[in-house]
Amino acid sequence: MTFLIAYYDRLNISLAMPLIAAENGWNDAETASNGALLMGLFYAGYGVANIFLTPLAARIGARRSLVVIVLLWSLFTALGALASQVMTIFMASRVLLGLSEGVHPPMMNQLTNSWFAPDERSRANSTWVSGLFLSILTAPIVLVPIMEEHGWRTGFYVLAVGGVLVSLPLVLRFVYDLPTTHPRVGAALAAELDDRAGAIDVGDHPTWRLLLERPFQLIMLGGIINNAVALGIAGWLPTYLSSLDGVRYADLSFLAAIPYAASLLGLAMWAVIGDKTNRRALVAAIGYLGTGILATSAFMAGTAQIVWLTVTLLSLSVFCVSSYTASEFALVQRIVPRAQVANGVGLYNGLTTMIGGGLGPYVVGGIIDGGADTKDLVTIFGLCAAISILLTLFSRRVAY
Repeated sequence: MTFLIAYYDRLNISLAMPLIAAENGWNDAETASNGALLMGLFYAGYGVANIFLTPLAARIGARRSLVVIVLLWSLFTALGALASQVMTIFMASRVLLGLSEGVHPPMMNQLTNSWFAPDERSRANSTWVSGLFLSILTAPIVLVPIMEEHGWRTGFYVLAVGGVLVSLPLVLRFVYDLPTTHPRVGAALAAELDDRAGAIDVGDHPTWRLLLERPFQLIMLGGIINNAVALGIAGWLPTYLSSLDGVRYADLSFLAAIPYAASLLGLAMWAVIGDKTNRRALVAAIGYLGTGILATSAFMAGTAQIVWLTVTLLSLSVFCVSSYTASEFALVQRIVPRAQVANGVGLYNGLTTMIGGGLGPYVVGGIIDGGADTKDLVTIFGLCAAISILLTLFSRRVAY
């Protein structure tokens, strides 16, 4: 639920962008440029927080950290709407929102690492990551009617209030750092859960030294490229679909939801396959080859203004993208010492999101600004093929 709300706050800018552009009189090129900047600034703050604020959050503990960041991201979402007339403050609100959300995934990884055995972690991670896909599935259905009827700022305010009213009580009621600290988990069960979570024999060293290890380098490069592709497509999808002939803004409430529904289905399927085969990296490598073929085909169909075919192919491509998402954090948890999971994931997630997420709006933005040409299509396919190669190399070093 916290991931669902957090991603609503993150995605609101994508759904609001057609309305913001119309309000400011931006042409296609200005929409692509300003939209990429607003999206990219979020990921800059998000990445910095992952790297530099995660150690502090880990010391405070996941439960307390989640309480703090829920309050902060709600505040900064409201600030974005309140101060949107001043572009500098609007941009600053996106950086602050990224900073407040940045330690969220490391804390969720720390909880997963403390509560679940290694052979359960693809499914365990996918359970909370599904909040991401539930968010992008339902955000158009929930937010587009509100923004169309009452203005895009109202959508921001609704999220700010809802984030506190929904997320905060759930965290306080259910989230505890360890099985042994949970008041409604018996001592015997807590001991069993702690024993099953176990320890992974990978050696202990400072977190930054992970950057010198080949498996971490491979998965980090894969994560950077994945974010450039996946976050670029996710960020621009509503704007891209709204640019197709015959598509009204109100149509996004269902058109944008269809590809996101496919991603949620894919997440569940790929997570089960990963845990059952214990070859998560290789499974994701195969999935990403499909992403490259399907994504380029989708944008070609969009250039031809074939709406139904574009939506179908985009849906299949994000289905394949979720092959990486389903096992991403399980792979990182596998190569990071258990005591350093939060910091290790923070380092990984910070660099991959800051670099890949920052580049994603520009990688896909070229397609928004004037349609997909050969260079754009080759770039997207090449990036997907590169991820497949990196994951294959990773799988040869780490059998997981």
